[in-house]
Amino acid sequence: MKALLAACVFLPVSGTAVFGWGQEGHAIVAEIAQRRLSDDTRAAVSAILKNVSPTLQYASLASFASWADDYRPLHQETTNWHFVDIPLKEDVYDPTQECKSTDPKGDCVIAELERLKNDIWCKTGEDQFNALKFAVHFVGDIQQPLHTVLEEFGGNNIFVEVQMKGLVCTGSCVPTTDFAKFHAVWDTTLIQKTVFAWGSYVDRLEAGWLVSADAAGAEGGTPTTWALEAHKAAQAMWAAKPANNILNDSYYQAALPVLDRQLAVGGLRLAKFLNDTFAAKSCTTVK
Repeated sequence: MKALLAACVFLPVSGTAVFGWGQEGHAIVAEIAQRRLSDDTRAAVSAILKNVSPTLQYASLASFASWADDYRPLHQETTNWHFVDIPLKEDVYDPTQECKSTDPKGDCVIAELERLKNDIWCKTGEDQFNALKFAVHFVGDIQQPLHTVLEEFGGNNIFVEVQMKGLVCTGSCVPTTDFAKFHAVWDTTLIQKTVFAWGSYVDRLEAGWLVSADAAGAEGGTPTTWALEAHKAAQAMWAAKPANNILNDSYYQAALPVLDRQLAVGGLRLAKFLNDTFAAKSCTTVK
């Protein structure tokens, strides 16, 4: 195992290898938001989709929630919009260091979300649809704890051994042993160890965290406060990672409440982001 991990350390990691939630996570966030859109927002979203193609008019947010990950490889200027690199030891966000406008790969997710508030309402045609797709994706990305961490490329340079049963492996079943990047465990693995289908995760949250006292008022805040909340979660989950990089059910049980919250608040915040954007009905200049 040590030899395998040593070999993995030298595998090249590029910017395009860093994703936010996987398809499941983004779909979960989008579906939770879909159920909370105002009537006016639903009509506005439908109009944007219809303007691009009549066949898209009734498409769900979940159907294009991962589009930005497909778009990025051929549009490197959007790379940094998926995350914000805050050092683990820091508890504050410094845009001069962590969101540089001069970077040819873009600034950061916080700055882009601020621009998207304007772009979704003010752009037209395909550009407006793209702004909507970016917003659906990036409100999800900013909730993923490791998307707010500078060190080790957000955990992409750390390879771990996964030995979790989770909730999908019950009874006498034996968990499989997998090797993955620590970042990818948070993108996808933890979700897949919890449910077989992302829709089941939505149902789980609707009957659980979303009706808990913690959900009250959780949709508030700004992209900056969202990032700092996720960063605080990342600090805890990074510290909980064993020194031997073997993630078993002890890590899973520690991570699951954080995973539930971050997916759930992502949906609440996306709904509010879109509802507020379409209710504003105004255009401003955002740099």
